[in-house]
This record gives sequence, structure tokens and C-alpha cells, in this order.
Amino acid sequence: MKANAVLLRNPNVMIVLCVFCWCKCRYADSSKHLFLCDRPNVCAEQELAVVGHRQPCVQAFTRVVKVWKQDCGGQLWCAGYERRTAYYTAYRQVYALTHQTAYKCCPGWAQRAGAAGCLHLCFNGGNCIEGSSQLCHCPSGFQGPRCQYDVNECAAGNGGCESQCCNTIGSFYCKCPDGLTLEEDGKACADVDECQVHNGGCQHRCVNTLGSYYCACKLGFRLHTDGRTCIRKNPCADRNGGCMHQCHNRRGTAHCECHPGYRLAADNKACEDVNECLTGLAMCAHQCLNTRGSFKCTCNPGYELGADGKQCYRIEMEIVNSCEANNGGCSHTCHHTSSGPACTCNFGYQLEEDQKTCTDINECDSGSHSCCLQDCYNYPGGYECACYAGYRLNTDGCGCDALDVPVEALDGRPWGLYCPNCQSSWSSLGKAFLASASLVAVCLEHTFGHDCSLSCEDCRNGGACNEDQTGCDCPEGWTGIICNQSE
Repeated sequence: MKANAVLLRNPNVMIVLCVFCWCKCRYADSSKHLFLCDRPNVCAEQELAVVGHRQPCVQAFTRVVKVWKQDCGGQLWCAGYERRTAYYTAYRQVYALTHQTAYKCCPGWAQRAGAAGCLHLCFNGGNCIEGSSQLCHCPSGFQGPRCQYDVNECAAGNGGCESQCCNTIGSFYCKCPDGLTLEEDGKACADVDECQVHNGGCQHRCVNTLGSYYCACKLGFRLHTDGRTCIRKNPCADRNGGCMHQCHNRRGTAHCECHPGYRLAADNKACEDVNECLTGLAMCAHQCLNTRGSFKCTCNPGYELGADGKQCYRIEMEIVNSCEANNGGCSHTCHHTSSGPACTCNFGYQLEEDQKTCTDINECDSGSHSCCLQDCYNYPGGYECACYAGYRLNTDGCGCDALDVPVEALDGRPWGLYCPNCQSSWSSLGKAFLASASLVAVCLEHTFGHDCSLSCEDCRNGGACNEDQTGCDCPEGWTGIICNQSE
């Protein structure tokens, strides 16, 4: 066998052509072998063939047979048994692989009906065309005079694919990104609804999107880090669930409860004090004093409270002045009574819930005790009125009268005091004159206060100066001229 080979190359295909092939032909009579030259381009190939044949298999088996024997103890004949071995032959079909020589057209050549050899050269399934400059008629996906070149269908219009075009030898196919699938036309891409299969793996809700999807949870749940499982939220973890006292998580919902002595307000979150004295829960024998979250029973004079804290029992005891020791625990004035010390406060003070401590009443803050027309300054036990720049305090101590002298004329005077009838120098004014003269405090240089010692820098707790710069505007919860008093 002789063969000459030619290589055809292009960017997509490399093909080896067997141009001249001389083959050895076999006649029906196996004894005749000739080398013929009238069947060109025929090549011999070794092929594996499965050949079957029958194979004998000899099997042996043993059995016991009945036989007659002579001289059996006084008998001429007697029956006995002997073990005999028998053989039989079976056949089975076995198969073996063997190499056979097959004669076919060399690569790239084809045989037409009636031709003695392989005379037509077309690749990739092409058909030869007799008498034409175009040697071969190529199938779809190939081109060239002998159909040796692949057609890149993706080069023109992306092969008609909506997304990705993938070229193959002799063909192509369209491909869609993850989350999309090919339509029936094999070119367009359609969204895959992942939620249709096992709810997308989501425990609660599956929300489909273009090319993807995501999981969502029901109210009161949040998505776990795996993006699929839903776990209950703890509403009490966020600002105590809005509860004033205690918060309890019940199936993802916050339920508020109050400490003993309190009850839930109408909003089911805030807690308000229960007046046990009014509701009858205290069950005091004589008198009941309500406190925040609790209560306290007291007894009439001549009685003392029992161990249960509610019953009162008459006592016989020597009368002792209960105010002698530590002023009876009173901050200000103590009055002895048969039931113990009774505390009262000085003017401008009020008695606290413990019935002993006295605290200052801020008349300026409440507004109910102040007569000041313009400005008010509170001090322990009382208050005083003041006027804005350009005004003087009226003799009634409450109102303010406008000045005839411009404010600018007051520059250089201490604390901005205006005295229209003063002839002597300010340095000669003594305390007695200041006490008897009709003076008005006019603060200068952006100061304020009863002695003009305060400025905008003194505002506390987030307060800021007002437009007149006569005090500080306080945030909620704070009061006072510099926002240093808690509401």
C-alpha cells in the first residue's frame, strides 16, 4: 500500500488528504491476489470485529444405581446399590474480538455508484458536482471548493442569538446566562421562574425576578444568613419593644407588662401608677398614702401600725416631743402631734411625697405664681421680676415701663443700671443708694441674668440663646434661664 498525503489548513479545520492510494483487492477466490491500478484512492483499515463460535463443555455427575448381586448370605441373588459417574457434553456460545481488514475510500475521497475506485474529493459530507467550477455542494455549516472550511455563523448578526452565540464545527448554538432559558426557536431567551420548582428552596415566600429570584419572610420573621430559612424576630431586642417596663416575646410580637403597683396605659406600652388607696386594694384600717408603684398605710393619733402594715392598734405611751430629735426629720419646720412629727415648709417651698423634704418652688417655670410681665428670675424660696433692655421695673414689682432715654445712652454704666435722677458719679453710689433708688437692670454686650453675668455660652443641656439674647431656649425636659433645671 502506498499513499501520498497533502495537508489543507484553515483557522478552523486541519484535514489530511490521501491523494493517491493503491489498494490490494481480493477476489472471491481467496487463492488469487493481484495488485490492481484501476481502483485508486482506496485504503485498507484494520477494524475490530466480534466473532462468535460454539465451545464444548464436558460436565460430570455421580448417582447411585440399583444392581443385583450373587451369593448374598444364602441367597442366590440380592439387590444392592453402587455409585456410578456419568458424563455429558454441553455447548455454549462464546465471542472473541479479532482484527479484520476493511477497504474504504481514503479520507476526503468518495465513491460514486458504478465507479471502480474513489474518484470524488469532498469533505464534511459534501457532494461532488460534475462539470462545475464549484467542485462540491457543501452541507450547511461548511464552505470552500471542497467543503473544507467551517462557517462561523456567529460572525453575522450573532447567529440570530439573543444572548450568546457559540460556534461549532459545521454548526452553532445559542446560549443564555444563568436564570434564563432558550425559547423553542433556539435563539431567544426567556426568564426561568425558579419559584416554580420547590418554591426556589425558600421556607416562606419566593419572589421571582428577571434572571434570578430571592426569598422573603412573613411578618415577624427575618431571613437567615443562608438566604432561604426564616427565623422569628425578637421584637424586644429593639428598644425593649417600645415597652416602658417589661417586654415579652410572644410568637414574634412584643407584649408589654408593668412592675407591681403599675398598670398598662391605653397605648399598651407605657405604665402608669395604680392608686391603691382609691381602688381599695390597699385595705388600710385608718389612712392610706399612695406612692409611685406602691402605697403606705398610716394610723390616726393614738394608734400604731401593726406588723401586717395595714391594721392599727391603740397605744398607751408617754407623750414625747417628736420634733426634738433631728427636727423630726423635717427639712424646715416640725410640728409635734400625737401621731408623730408633721413637717411644713417655708414660703416658696413645697413638701415632697416623703412628707419631710422641702424643695424650692420655681415660680418662674410654672407661671402660676409669677406676676412678672417680661422676665422672671427664680431663687430659693422666691423670685423677682426683671425687664428687657429699654424698660424699667414698675413700682408694683411686676410690670415694666418704657424708658425715655435710648438704650445706647446707658453704655459704660455698671450692669446697665439706669438712674435718671443720679448726679453723683457711679463710683460714689453705695449700697444704700442702690437699695433706695428706682433702678432698672439693663444688660449690655450680649449678657443677661439678674446681675448680667450670663451669656449665650452658659446655655446648658443643648439650649441656645433666644433672638433677644435675654436667655436660653431649652429643649424638651429642661427649663430655667440657662436650661439647667429639669422638668
